[in-house]
Amino acid sequence: MGSGCCGQPPSRRPRAAKEAERLPRNPKLSGGVRLLYLGSGRKDFPGPQSGLTYVVSETRRKFVAHRDDAGALLKNRFVILEP
Repeated sequence: MGSGCCGQPPSRRPRAAKEAERLPRNPKLSGGVRLLYLGSGRKDFPGPQSGLTYVVSETRRKFVAHRDDAGALLKNRFVILEP
């Protein structure tokens, strides 16, 4: 560990790469709506119509939602349609 400037203790620098959190799998859906999460940190989105739960983070931004849940999920400012 290096020393700080002028006798000060060394600064603690954040790690360059975050250790990826192990996230539960998202539901596998065919014909769902492809969405993109733009927020930070882990977020669990409950599907109000299907009862499914979608888990996202900055390491897993893309997810497929049930068509009946998509409208409600898109009301969150951090969720958009995948371009």
